[in-house]
Amino acid sequence: MRWIDLAIVAASVLASGPSWAAGDFPLASCKGWNGTVVERDGIDTARALMRGIVTKADLQEYCERDPGGETKEFGGKLTKPQCVARYLRTESRTALTAEANCRTGTISYRSGERQAGKTRFPLGPDADTSCASGMPPLIAQFKMLCPAAVKRFRLE
Repeated sequence: MRWIDLAIVAASVLASGPSWAAGDFPLASCKGWNGTVVERDGIDTARALMRGIVTKADLQEYCERDPGGETKEFGGKLTKPQCVARYLRTESRTALTAEANCRTGTISYRSGERQAGKTRFPLGPDADTSCASGMPPLIAQFKMLCPAAVKRFRLE
């Protein structure tokens, strides 16, 4: 198949059904990796949905940055390819899902079969939004799914 034929097929897939997307699926708070968005649907609705996966490229970025000091370059025992291979065995193709109700300001996030986070906006004045709280990825996910609600909930 020629490149132009592939482009036409891709354009028709993108134009039909849910919104297909790419880019970071925010997961990393401080010391983790992000996933890759594969679909966004229902943006700014009561049933906004974003799906993603963890790819080799996501893990390569993590191992390059190496916030955990696992690679030899940063004092660990692994080469960068060993670091990637280590996480690829357990995280590759992990299904990621974020669901938001943009009207009520709720969002929940799942990684594989486990509930990884849930919150309701607006956040209280003393809400912990530090990296350790896990809140930065939920805020970023909500911004991607509910851009019109961001001002209403003061998340800019």
